[in-house]
Amino acid sequence: MSVTFTANWRPATRFAVTCGCARATALAVPHDTYEAASVEALSAGPARGALPGCAMPEICPEYPLYVHDVDPGGEFAPEVNVSERNAALLTDLLGFTAPETTGAPRPARLDGGPTDDAGQLPAEDFLGRVLVALALTPEDEGVDGYWDGRHHLGGRRAGYLQLRLTELRDLAQWCVDHGRDVAWG
Repeated sequence: MSVTFTANWRPATRFAVTCGCARATALAVPHDTYEAASVEALSAGPARGALPGCAMPEICPEYPLYVHDVDPGGEFAPEVNVSERNAALLTDLLGFTAPETTGAPRPARLDGGPTDDAGQLPAEDFLGRVLVALALTPEDEGVDGYWDGRHHLGGRRAGYLQLRLTELRDLAQWCVDHGRDVAWG
């Protein structure tokens, strides 16, 4: 399972067909309706080529196409997707520590629930937390993965936390610039 950080949801105004690659998604031609985008996705067929701008053109044709909604401002809201395990590390670095470990109450979500693997904050608050985490977090040395029976519990490469915090900073800045909250779940 994973957790995605992005701008809070708003109804889409347009739709684009994409393989999931950020560059290909940014270059995709938007459609006015979900149905029109679906027709494009279904008509591509199994022998399609790589999408324009795809970061992995050699394997792009093997990935299924899906319909991605375009933000009401006409842009694609940025997303940062991480595993649940890494999301727990990141939310801890951002100050969303479980009360059983600190004794302090957790920050509340807008709906009043506790902040854990899902939540929403005003972009300015989220950006402030990210900037503090970037300033205070020592360089991530990474962690080796290991096997637990038949399951591999993946590690984390060196510098991973700084990379993701930088992506979260860029996401938070985009949300500040567009008047949106940062949401994750």
